[in-house]
Amino acid sequence: MPSAPSLLVVDDDPHVRTGLCDILNHHEYKTHEAGDGRSALTLMEERPVDLVLLDLDLPRLSGMQVLESALESHPALPIIIVSGKGTIQHAVRATKIGAYDFIEKPVDAQRMLVTVRNALEKRTLQQQRDHLVNEARARYRMVGSSNPMQRLYAIIDKASRTASKVLITGENGVGKELVARAIHHNSSRAGEPFVTVNCAALPESLIESELFGHRKGAFTGAAQQRQGKFISADGGTLFLDEIGDMELNTQSKTLRALEEQAVQPVGADDTIQVDARIIAATNKDLTRAVDEGGFRRDLYYRLNVITINVPPLRERRSDIPDLVAHFLHKFSTRNGIHTRRVDGAGLTLLMSHDWPGNVRQLRNVIERLVALSDAAQIPATAVADALGRHDRKVTELRQTDLRAAREQFERAFIRRTLDAQDGQIQSTAEALGISRSHLWRKMQKYEIESPSDT
Repeated sequence: MPSAPSLLVVDDDPHVRTGLCDILNHHEYKTHEAGDGRSALTLMEERPVDLVLLDLDLPRLSGMQVLESALESHPALPIIIVSGKGTIQHAVRATKIGAYDFIEKPVDAQRMLVTVRNALEKRTLQQQRDHLVNEARARYRMVGSSNPMQRLYAIIDKASRTASKVLITGENGVGKELVARAIHHNSSRAGEPFVTVNCAALPESLIESELFGHRKGAFTGAAQQRQGKFISADGGTLFLDEIGDMELNTQSKTLRALEEQAVQPVGADDTIQVDARIIAATNKDLTRAVDEGGFRRDLYYRLNVITINVPPLRERRSDIPDLVAHFLHKFSTRNGIHTRRVDGAGLTLLMSHDWPGNVRQLRNVIERLVALSDAAQIPATAVADALGRHDRKVTELRQTDLRAAREQFERAFIRRTLDAQDGQIQSTAEALGISRSHLWRKMQKYEIESPSDT
């Protein structure tokens, strides 16, 4: 059974404090008291408080000072101002600063109880929203610390702080939707809907209804009214995946919706205002499509405010060990088994693969390996089978011992990291988490050619 909310009553008049606490205790709230501003702040730091009833006219620290300090330390804490006749103007100013509400003295018990209940309910809803947002952020977090990924994180961070439209480009399987979700879940719209439309998966006859909705009887088969994706995303984010496959006629209507921030459902005479942030993605070269007449130039310019190119996996091979570890843990946990590991030779195979299907392909390979593995350590032979690799290099790796496998992996890993860092010794050492001199010794041991250190 959940514990009773803990309320702090702050007033320099002990009779007022006692009266308020008696009412609140009678309604099964747990109460604490403070007779001055400094004691109130000390008590808030010493014990958890769910809500504060705060008088403005206090000794030692004024109520306004308590409010500002409390909100700085506990921004989600609801604070209700209890004000006398001479402090009404200050109470109004306090609500503008961040107080939940104010009630006048003498306090009407019923009004106070309703205000307290509403403030606590709002705080609970905010906590639930924050929990869901944090869960979503964890679920859609990206893995990798290579230079290309660091640049990607930086632009995602900047895009998250704006309301601008975003165009995400990249090959199939690189994680374009993951980038879109990361932008959404780190933006001010994080608690609002994230709605996805795959423009390539819907026929031309259905996509207009899918995007804008339709009225009942608008066309054959429209047995009931449908709310389109634009309206479903109101207040949140609409992700238009594979926008390059959208037909020209639909492009025209989408452009009009973006310009007017309104949509007209099929069969409707009126338009509906919508506030949805647009993030689009494509694996096509849209500039070429524009030149060839396959994509509207004005829509391209409307979408192409912030452009994010997601690098293919072959351009960030140093992230593969982290991705492998992430997927091994994920699928082992899902299957209820101890986390599987890939041996050194197998990891070398994974590092050397070109991954035409990018992260999606790697994810599927690891899921298959975990599902079919009976041992805690997955051998190179299983990796080779999953990749369809049966060349001489695989045969050599099968015959090597554990120490040699580790050395082969380390040699390949250093080479890949050097490539990812454009041959920079210092940045490669930092990426590997070792000293510059240690890296030099490793390079000499494995006869790795020394690039110019500029």
